Amino acid sequence: MVSSAGEISPAHHELIYSPLTQSNASNSPNMMSCEYHPAYGHIPPDCTYYPGPESYQYCSPESYPHPQMCAVNTEYGPMTVPLVSTNSNPPIPLPMQVPQGHVVQQIVDENGTLRHVIVSHQPPLMPIPFLLYKGPGSQSQPFYPPGPGFPGHFPGMQAGVPCGVPSTQGPPTPPGPNSLNAGAYVGHLPAHAHKDERAQRQYVKLRRKFELKQQRDREMTSLTPSFYHQNGGSRKAESGGYNNNNSQRRNVPNGTLKSPNGGIVEEDGSVGSTGSVTSTGTQDEEEESRIQAQTEMLSTLIPPVVSEVASQSALIQWSHPDRFTESGENRFPELDVSDTDFQYDVYIMDKTRDSRFKSIFTGSALSCRVKDLKPGTIYAISYCALLNDMKGSMSVATNFTTLPDVPDPPSSLRAVSRSRSSIQFKWNPVANPNDNGAKVTSYVLEYDEGKGGSNYVEAYRGKNKQCTVSKLQPAYSYQFRVAAVNQCGQSRYSSTVQVMTAGSPPSQPAPPTLTEAGGTYLTLEWKCRPTDDEYTLQMEDPSTGHGFLCVYNGNAPHYTCIALRRNTQYKFRVKAQNEEGHSKWSEEVTLKTLPGQPGPPHKPCLKGRVHSNSFKVRWDPPSEDGGVPISAYALEIDQGNGGFEEIYRGSEAEFNIDKLSPGQSYALRVIAVGPGGESVPSESCVITTEPVCPGKCNIPRIVGKPKSNSVHLRWNPPDWDGGSPVNQYEVGCTTPDNLTQEAYRGKETDCFVNRLLPGRAYLFQIRAFNRIGAGPWSDPLEVVSGAGAPDVPAPVQVHTKTAHMVILSWAEPLNNGSAVTEYRVQMATVAVESPEEESSSSAVDNSPVEQSAESTPIVHTPTVAPTPAPTATSSFCQVFLGPALSCEVKSLQPATVYLFRVQATNSAGSSDWSPVTTHQMPASSPNAVSSVEATASSDSISLCWVPPSSNGACILQYNVSIGEAIFVTTTNSYVVDNLMADTHYKIRVQAVNGVGPGPYSSVIKISTKPLPPQPPKLECVSTAHFWMKLKWNETSSKNIEYLIQMISPYQDEFQVVYRGSNPYCKVTRLAEDTQYKFRVCALNGAGQGPFSDMYHFSTLKAPPPQVKGLKVEVMLEAELCRLEWSPVACADTTAYQLQLAKLRDQEFKTIFRGEERKYEMDAKELEEGVEYTARVCAIRQCDDSSQLVGPYSNAVSFTVQQPQMLDSNSSKRNSTPFSKNISSASPLRSNFLNVIEEKLGNISFESRVGIVAVFALIILAFVISLITHHVVS
Repeated sequence: MVSSAGEISPAHHELIYSPLTQSNASNSPNMMSCEYHPAYGHIPPDCTYYPGPESYQYCSPESYPHPQMCAVNTEYGPMTVPLVSTNSNPPIPLPMQVPQGHVVQQIVDENGTLRHVIVSHQPPLMPIPFLLYKGPGSQSQPFYPPGPGFPGHFPGMQAGVPCGVPSTQGPPTPPGPNSLNAGAYVGHLPAHAHKDERAQRQYVKLRRKFELKQQRDREMTSLTPSFYHQNGGSRKAESGGYNNNNSQRRNVPNGTLKSPNGGIVEEDGSVGSTGSVTSTGTQDEEEESRIQAQTEMLSTLIPPVVSEVASQSALIQWSHPDRFTESGENRFPELDVSDTDFQYDVYIMDKTRDSRFKSIFTGSALSCRVKDLKPGTIYAISYCALLNDMKGSMSVATNFTTLPDVPDPPSSLRAVSRSRSSIQFKWNPVANPNDNGAKVTSYVLEYDEGKGGSNYVEAYRGKNKQCTVSKLQPAYSYQFRVAAVNQCGQSRYSSTVQVMTAGSPPSQPAPPTLTEAGGTYLTLEWKCRPTDDEYTLQMEDPSTGHGFLCVYNGNAPHYTCIALRRNTQYKFRVKAQNEEGHSKWSEEVTLKTLPGQPGPPHKPCLKGRVHSNSFKVRWDPPSEDGGVPISAYALEIDQGNGGFEEIYRGSEAEFNIDKLSPGQSYALRVIAVGPGGESVPSESCVITTEPVCPGKCNIPRIVGKPKSNSVHLRWNPPDWDGGSPVNQYEVGCTTPDNLTQEAYRGKETDCFVNRLLPGRAYLFQIRAFNRIGAGPWSDPLEVVSGAGAPDVPAPVQVHTKTAHMVILSWAEPLNNGSAVTEYRVQMATVAVESPEEESSSSAVDNSPVEQSAESTPIVHTPTVAPTPAPTATSSFCQVFLGPALSCEVKSLQPATVYLFRVQATNSAGSSDWSPVTTHQMPASSPNAVSSVEATASSDSISLCWVPPSSNGACILQYNVSIGEAIFVTTTNSYVVDNLMADTHYKIRVQAVNGVGPGPYSSVIKISTKPLPPQPPKLECVSTAHFWMKLKWNETSSKNIEYLIQMISPYQDEFQVVYRGSNPYCKVTRLAEDTQYKFRVCALNGAGQGPFSDMYHFSTLKAPPPQVKGLKVEVMLEAELCRLEWSPVACADTTAYQLQLAKLRDQEFKTIFRGEERKYEMDAKELEEGVEYTARVCAIRQCDDSSQLVGPYSNAVSFTVQQPQMLDSNSSKRNSTPFSKNISSASPLRSNFLNVIEEKLGNISFESRVGIVAVFALIILAFVISLITHHVVS
């Protein structure tokens, strides 16, 4: 952008060519000079200009720092310019010389302007479009570039110049690959590209000749037709053209072209006619002197003046050419010019970039203000004067420097690393020229504290091009921006960068659960949590032995595993992951596919015989069980009603079918049932039941009158024979004593039954037989035979009323047809060997005894007891005679055995004596207890004694009397506890049986012993992760011991951990973080005292062990220092703390704290040649947020050296890309350790890791064996 004191109208641009002389042509790169006159007119938008390969090209906007300075076209590339001549005289060809490989075309358009076209044979930089030009007052007409099919020559032009026109009017044809370049070959004019003096003189001569020739032609009477049409139509500037009126082509006979004045253009480029007259030498000399004076005048310029210099603008001022002397005389009197006739071109150059001068202003003003400059940059200003068509040389350049300004904002702000609480940033430095003339002194980094909006807080200010912002919230989004600061102030802020801190990886997920199972697939799902982004599901097939393999990886919380084997167990586990990492694997879960559907069982078959209402069938299991044993079978039966119904379901392969109809056919089939479902039914099997026995016969009838010992019976056949004819009958007789006997068997339907007892009632029944068997019995027929003597009575029932009296009762026997008139009762006495054996009452049977109506005794149910061995038996004597069924017997002796019997009499005679009943009288109370022994303790007395005589009754209990208290026991010993120590007591014992209590024993006097000591109070004074120290208060008694017992969570019984007289003990070999139970008691001469209440003490958590295997690798090529160490075994999460110190200072500083087992640091942060020492410790992170710091590892020393300082031996040892130089912490390290270190250096890193892993496994196995031995013991 250029502004001046006066208003400058848009310039009209033209490019004017003037021919060069032979001497100047050799020094010009384009073989011609080009003047740039913006004051003559603007560039038509319809014309397109493509520069040739040797031309000056327009620079891009990036490389041109002042796009607003120059009034040039903003479209880079082809420039639309017409090639015109400013001479108004008639056109004549001009002699021109061009470089080798170029051709020139001279064309006169409809306005009489001579156009020069320089064409290069080399391929253009881009495809050549058509050149369109719109003339004044006419419509546009296409221009056709020259083609190889229309060669033509002007007589006065150089050979080889094509000049052709299209044959017809229409759309232009694109040029072929062999066509010449139709565009004008013009480059951007540099500041020094102006006409020299020789070219100016040659141009003036040619113009004067052309004016004389044109004047003569006007005086001629006969004129040739116009060389061009006067309708203003456009004509192509290169190889001829045509107008809008479709005029005929020009006549070009024999390669010559007629001029408007009848002249001929020669091939050598000269212009002439038959009557041409040349100008005189005097006129030429005057013209040359005038041109030389004008050139000298335009070159008398004063250097420009620069003022009002700012950071991005400056005011440029210049003066007119110095035409007057100090006295005011005109130095060039032969030139009639004024100050308003001059035009000026102003040029600027950026000296810091070593660029060329560029035009920034063209006009008649004497000042302009240049804007959009770079701050702190050195510029050079020059200008030249123009008069008419001549241009003077450039003035002496004036240098100036713009003021510095605030720098440009830094670029490429980016986060290089981030953690849960910090983010590290880097940005590109602001260097020259972006610092705008002043060196950047510091950078300012700001962030919004995660609150959003426009409130930013400064986080860093310094010279570094990177920084770390700490104390941030995890998983939080922040916005950052950076600015540069120099002596002029602070720059604008860079673009805002939004970065989020790292979060936490997800926790261990729950194991997957089964939602659906099939024979070849399992559908699993797991809990979806907001912190999870992706899931990984692994499956283990135990049959393959490949372990867990990944089967799914995605964000869905469910998955279906297919192509599995039926009835097979698979193990599954899942883990979750997000941007921060992945979780632990979940607990393994074992799932099983379902078995397949079993095949049909084999056809059922009969097992055993077929019965009338049942039969048993069996079947074989199916050949295909579906991958799992058959769990049950379903048996179905078709009873002839047209459908199967299930009658059995169970695991047995056979079944007994009952409740069937005899003689009926049944169809059977079996279905196998398993976890995979039910099979198809088996083939059907048809089985027919056997016939049944005959039906029930009718009641038999008596033929005639029953006799005393016989009866005649008759009956009818049964109504149903059971499917088989009746072949015989059976008569059953039930006697009065309920015994059924066969009385007859045969084919007849009547019989005689003999040998009956007189006066008895008999029952007779009939049943029929066929080939299957016997039918049911008929209803009974009761028949009574003739009368007889009574039967033998039942044994006498004895009922004890008192110790001296019993009640006898008996039942009435069978009278055999005649009533009993009287009963006779007899008794005898038996002396037994042992009077202490008790016997209640003994009888042959337990038949009930009827009481007489005259007595109401207390009834005791007799019990069968072994009959005592008699030593002497008295004779029987009669104690009762009469018709009654009971009697009383008095005056009996206690504890004496008696024998009783009874006899019945009727009109037919007397019966036999009944069986003898033995009865023992009740016994008395027990005797007094004797021989009582007593043993006393501090709080109890133990008693024992000899059982006394029971006197015929079993002793039920003993009563122990101590003072007013009575204790009951059923044994001959008793312990009386809860007594007072050192106290006298009186004790007596009494026996009790079923009769009552016996007398007390004699009184026993005894005293209890003193009390044992009470348990002390137990406390834990100190504890560790594997031991406890217990302490208790010491009593004042002498000769006292203490007993400590413990029970652990792994055992169910107490074990003694200490016994002695000391008031303290230490319990070792304990497990960490475990609660133990303890109790204590004291012992002295009185015995062991009571145990105390249960005490609960817990051990502490064990700190992590010492870290082993700390290694240091210094990688000089990568400029890194890597520290690695072996992991430690710990139940909880383990972190590591790495410290570094100089060996001479021993001031350790923590450089790393985290869960990783390695750390890399920049080797540049360490001083070369300084010996450093490093150590690491493990930190156990407990569940209660507490941390236990373990011991530090052995310190490892190392030194960072330059690569060229390493000797040849170390370079041979370090065959890997990493160079390592680790020195020992001790200067007195032995040669043996040096040899070991050299050997280890030849082993690869992977081999060393493998060796360490093997040793770690051996140590782990040894520790596990020790723990197992301790737990078992």
